[in-house]
Amino acid sequence: MNIFIFIFISYNCMNYPKSYMLSTRVFLDTFNQCYKNIIVINLPPEGPLGKIVRRLQMPPLSPFNAPGPCLTNNNCALALLSLRGGCCGLMSDDEIPDLFSFLMSNGYRIDTSLTKMMNQSEVKINDNKILCFITYSV
Repeated sequence: MNIFIFIFISYNCMNYPKSYMLSTRVFLDTFNQCYKNIIVINLPPEGPLGKIVRRLQMPPLSPFNAPGPCLTNNNCALALLSLRGGCCGLMSDDEIPDLFSFLMSNGYRIDTSLTKMMNQSEVKINDNKILCFITYSV
């Protein structure tokens, strides 16, 4: 019994890499009255990426997208801030090369096999287009 407790505690205390999904999402820029693709992440990230993530209230894209019994209320997002100071201070899809450089230079690994598997899968996560899965090791 004591061995089981030791193994359980050791297993829970190990430092496993944290994985995240980056995707693009349509954003209604109400100030400029236009739609833009922004970069979002599924969880608050650890490491340097966490410093450029902001919780954002997403305005509805249309009056027909109101939440109801068949449509979940998905009006919050964890958006990445622009590295260039772009649209509303949010990172847009034209900054993807800058994002990849930032990720690689700050200890994140892009998991191409998981990204490929999920992009080919029948399972769709929200209406977001998967950009990539990343892993961060402390």
